[in-house]
Amino acid sequence: MQNKNHHDIERRMAIYQGKFENQALYAGQSFSDRRQTVVLFLCDHDVYNLNRAYYKLIPQLEGYPEILIDNGETNVIVNLKGDASKQAALNQEMLTYFNDGTVTGKFSAALDQAVREVKNDAKKGEIYMTIEEYAARQSAYAREEGRKEGRTEERAEKEVQTIKGLVTLNLDKDQIVKFLIDNFNLDRQEALATYERVMATA
Repeated sequence: MQNKNHHDIERRMAIYQGKFENQALYAGQSFSDRRQTVVLFLCDHDVYNLNRAYYKLIPQLEGYPEILIDNGETNVIVNLKGDASKQAALNQEMLTYFNDGTVTGKFSAALDQAVREVKNDAKKGEIYMTIEEYAARQSAYAREEGRKEGRTEERAEKEVQTIKGLVTLNLDKDQIVKFLIDNFNLDRQEALATYERVMATA
């Protein structure tokens, strides 16, 4: 799930698809046996500002938009703020759940259970994003925002979310403080103070 538009979602999807490649086709198999791989991003903002409930990204032949290319990859962006009234009942159920947490049927009940299991099990969470991936992504976003606007209120909130995320991934105090120093341009005193403030309200 992505909570903020960093304007890089298409490239991120390509990276995740790349991670599936070694499982999509095994040695000796025909390319026609390639398994379909699906990347689904849930966004609480409208990436393309078209008020659609979801966007399916597909490759096409340049100059001939009517010719679609089936490369075995499916990429879908679910817009949690889109107009669900025009979508199928299952889509409405999913959008309602992710917008306000309301369970309205069997699908959202199963989804709610799965979300709870992942949230309550740090090891399951690491299946989807390793510590290194999380740190690298947060570092890149933090540095870019830092260059543009300095240590604003928004950046301070980013520090809070980063610390909470790293705690969930079982990093200890020294590791988190070092991460803040290296990636948020804080000195050790500022990093320690930020860590202590977040942990006091956790």
